[in-house]
Amino acid sequence: MTRLSSGILTLILLAACACGQLRICGSCGREDLAGGTACAVCKGPLPPLEPGQPDSAPALSDASGTGSVADALSKQVFDLVKRDVEAARQEEDRRPEVALARYENARALLTLTRAEHLPPGTARVVLDGLQRCRTALAVAGQACSACGGSGRQQVARVQLAGGDGEAAAETKLTTGAACATCGGAGTIRGRRGVEATRLLILQGRREAGLQQQAAGRVAAGRAWIPPSWPQERTPEQLALIRRTLAAECSACAGLGLEPCRRCLGSGTLPCKNKACRQGWVEQTVGNTLTPKTALTRRVKCPDCQGTTRVACPACRGGGGTACSGCNGTGTSEPCRSCGGEGTVPCRSCRTRATTEQTEPCETCQGTRRMLCNRCHGEGYQSR
Repeated sequence: MTRLSSGILTLILLAACACGQLRICGSCGREDLAGGTACAVCKGPLPPLEPGQPDSAPALSDASGTGSVADALSKQVFDLVKRDVEAARQEEDRRPEVALARYENARALLTLTRAEHLPPGTARVVLDGLQRCRTALAVAGQACSACGGSGRQQVARVQLAGGDGEAAAETKLTTGAACATCGGAGTIRGRRGVEATRLLILQGRREAGLQQQAAGRVAAGRAWIPPSWPQERTPEQLALIRRTLAAECSACAGLGLEPCRRCLGSGTLPCKNKACRQGWVEQTVGNTLTPKTALTRRVKCPDCQGTTRVACPACRGGGGTACSGCNGTGTSEPCRSCGGEGTVPCRSCRTRATTEQTEPCETCQGTRRMLCNRCHGEGYQSR
């Protein structure tokens, strides 16, 4: 995965504005800047341009007719999203958990404006980044089971050893050439445990929060917004940002899984083959008419293939089962007070309804809605 600098990403986003459509190569995941039919990096085919696509990006405008307000908001949202994407691209290779948090924040900010008010492909860049980070977090390096993490093949040598006049077989493990399974590295790419993934995601959100604080943004639930927005944006807009990131179950960080109780999240259990000894079983070979002189040899256990462990049947080797908090859905339950909306009727407007005051309400800014006092606008119950 190639790390893009902030300058390169800016050129990408400017190209999206100029060309009217941002295309992503399906082979290498990079954005197309040349506008041709093949990717300039891997030479793979690019998706065709949509028919009827204008040559230039459409002007930002509001369908309701109040174009000036929508233009300013859409431009501000686009600038904030661009900064989050730039920061995420710089963290993808080194810390995908931090990049995931920055992409998630960009996704929440995009809910304030419509897709037609932004350069085409803006949302696609964010969603593709989310997918790349989640894929990277699901994979971790594990000790190779074939060589025990040594990176060298374990060769079993059988030799005769005399004792009390009877022949016996003695097997010794010796180090051979580079392990064919891991290529001599001693580690292989395996699935990261559920609990380790959850903790890594939470750690990434904390690190990303420190970056957002240093940039001067303030927290709005799990989202990070400009410090002027709590006063400038309506309660419905703030609730829309908050509930976008609060929908996931806090117990499993949206994974929908919890560590398997049977294997404690490892995904494996000790081999139950009674003949298995450190991953090896003995087989008798030779003339059956003279059992006393028959030789025995050691071969890999057919159940565990020499690893001494087998896949856990409860979690099928994945190390996780459905989260008991969300029943595997990965989402929280809607708030009982607001029904998941994040806002409730403004109490101040109810009180002022009997008076003759005509000034806009300071609590709801004239929208007659206010943030729910129970969920604080997130729309979901915290567990």
